[in-house]
Amino acid sequence: MALEITNSLNTFKVTGVLNKTNVKKFQIYFQDIFSTTNELVINIDELKSIDREGVSAFENIYKQSLKAHKPFFITGIGSKEIFDDITTIDAA
Repeated sequence: MALEITNSLNTFKVTGVLNKTNVKKFQIYFQDIFSTTNELVINIDELKSIDREGVSAFENIYKQSLKAHKPFFITGIGSKEIFDDITTIDAA
């Protein structure tokens, strides 16, 4: 399943599979978005699977949000696990 990103009322919905084959597209997309918004909300309800590279991409967005002092939210099923993983890595 391909990765699809849609925007509805400044909440970005990620659908499909996020893995090493499409993670670069994901990172570039959100890097551009982050430079034009005051906060970033990503909904992962429709994310079917994510590999380590995908989690690493969320970690990079998180680090970018800290540097830019912009709020970053992950919502949806599995969001707590991803957020716990990226904040644990950051704290180490």
